[in-house]
Amino acid sequence: MLLDKEIMNCEFEYIKCFSEFYEKDNIIRFSDNQLKDMYYHNYTYVKREMEDSELKEIIEDEILLRSFEKSKFCNIILDYVVNRSLISSLKYNAEISKMGYYSFDISYFSRLNYISECAIKKVINDEMINDVLFCDLKHDEENLGKDFCTRRCYRRGKVYISEKGVDSYICYHKGKIIGNCDLFTHNGVVKIEDFAVIPPYQRMGYGTTILKYLIDIGIKEKCHTIYLVTDEEDTAKEMYKKLGFNKIGERMELLFHL
Repeated sequence: MLLDKEIMNCEFEYIKCFSEFYEKDNIIRFSDNQLKDMYYHNYTYVKREMEDSELKEIIEDEILLRSFEKSKFCNIILDYVVNRSLISSLKYNAEISKMGYYSFDISYFSRLNYISECAIKKVINDEMINDVLFCDLKHDEENLGKDFCTRRCYRRGKVYISEKGVDSYICYHKGKIIGNCDLFTHNGVVKIEDFAVIPPYQRMGYGTTILKYLIDIGIKEKCHTIYLVTDEEDTAKEMYKKLGFNKIGERMELLFHL
């Protein structure tokens, strides 16, 4: 499934807000020196489909480079399915994930419910970054640890309150922090990212409320595409489909622990 070039450009411009990049014929390598242990700030994108022997050489070179940099992982992202025999022939085992790109059908917008008592606010200062951290810890501390969640939040928070273009929004209900989500716009394309609702408030309509608010921003800015990326094995995918998101592409991720 060939992904629209405008969406790919939006993906690249989004990650450039956090990471430096190096590009050559077959790859784009992204690196965030401020958060070296975050998979999605530090990865290598393979730009085209190729023969197994060529791809194997690229993967081995990237693993060698990341090892030289003393990284604990090497993350490879491709827009096509890799031969399993190639993966099994590599020195390091890979965690394999399939991610789907889903675009919102604007005709569904009026069907989305909105909890009127909610206040959704753009993150504009350090105090609100602490509210994002509260969400992150409630959502991810058990799996990712407090230290990583804290470093990730403050790293990304620097971008939220800068002029780089990635905005974060927090949902409050009667003064309580409910959830958060990021929004990035590039050339008429909107990317929804890091969408999360604190566990006690899930399946109560807050997630739909947050998404409707952000989608409305994209519509008012006359953007023609609003999309997100989600794990094909994640149950959240089914929620997105019910709300009006349709699959438009997919990618494979190969995560090697070094």
